[in-house]
Amino acid sequence: MTEQESVEPKVFQCSLCPFYAAYDRYDSKYINESIPSSVSTTQNTKNKKEPSITIDLIEKVYLLRDPFVAIKDKEDQKKLSSLIIGSICSVCSCPVCVHSDCSLFYTRRFCLKCVAKYRDEFPREILDEIGTKRLEKYLNEDLEQYDET
Repeated sequence: MTEQESVEPKVFQCSLCPFYAAYDRYDSKYINESIPSSVSTTQNTKNKKEPSITIDLIEKVYLLRDPFVAIKDKEDQKKLSSLIIGSICSVCSCPVCVHSDCSLFYTRRFCLKCVAKYRDEFPREILDEIGTKRLEKYLNEDLEQYDET
C-alpha cells in the first residue's frame, strides 16, 4: 500500500446541522493566489507571478479549496483559493459551520447553542441580529434536557 492510498480524507462535520465536507486545511492563515491581476498583460506573462494575499485570521478555521476556482483555471491547478467552512466553538469546543443558524463570530467563534445558554453575556445588539427565533430552538433544547417526564 502506498502512502497516498493510506491517507484518509479529512472531514469537517458541523455539530448543529447536517453539513459536512472534506476539508484541506485547519489553519489560521487564509491564502488566496487567484486574485485577478491589475498589472496589464503585455509581454513575458509567463514569467510574471500573479499577486496573492495571505490573511492572518483571529481563529483557526477549516478551509476547503474553492472548487469554482479549480474549474475556472483548469490550466493552472496550482492556484489556491479557499472557502472557510467552519471552526471550533470557543466555549464548548464543538465544530460548527459558519452558517448563521449555527454560529457567529463576536471577538471569537460561538455556536448558537452556547450563545443561547450564555445570552446574558452578549450585547443586546448581537442578540437582536441573531433573532429570537434562531435562539429559541436551542433554549427549548436546554429546557427539555432537565424535564423529568
